[in-house]
Amino acid sequence: MIGSGGKLGIGPADEYMFTVFVSPVGPYFREGFKPVSLLLVRNHDRTAPLGTGRYKVGGNYAASFTAMKEAKDKGFSNVLYLDSLHKKYIDECGPANFFVIKKEENKITYVTPKADKTILASITNKSLMKIAEDLGYEVIRRELELEELDNFDEAGACGTAAVISPIYKIRDDENNKDYIFGVKEKAGEISTILYNKLLAIQTGDIKDENNWVEFI
Repeated sequence: MIGSGGKLGIGPADEYMFTVFVSPVGPYFREGFKPVSLLLVRNHDRTAPLGTGRYKVGGNYAASFTAMKEAKDKGFSNVLYLDSLHKKYIDECGPANFFVIKKEENKITYVTPKADKTILASITNKSLMKIAEDLGYEVIRRELELEELDNFDEAGACGTAAVISPIYKIRDDENNKDYIFGVKEKAGEISTILYNKLLAIQTGDIKDENNWVEFI
């Protein structure tokens, strides 16, 4: 959406044009549905409380380009941000929401940072949470501290383009520490189940029980 009114100056437009572009795309990450490695960044902020982080605006992506380039120059697929206020809680990946999976003997838990002042309320993440609940998993949205990552078995980035991009490693250079999830060669079991189910709903291969799909 862009301002289109006949106005020159600093201030909100009084007329807007809303446009939707539709195009076939490949996977957001060139690896496809295979585990990727992310670089934790502290010297950049994606967005700040009371800013635009919770909204789908171009500026939120532009703000991440420098950090993303630095990560890719070091051999990582993308970045993982901490919150800009405390530098303590997981925020988002460069282009996507973040989630982790805990597998216990009789329980599977899906945990994702709470969509609040800085984190986009991703439709993909909401869809995955509903699918997880339907499968009997516990779903929790809350503040997620960096140090907690050692307690989880799987991690992933989720969003429209990627659906799910499983994460194998998160590198924290400042503390010389790697958070490892599963194996490098393939996605985790639960991430694969969630990915396949959401994709099958989108393509019409399984029945859409939630009325998400609309034929045009």
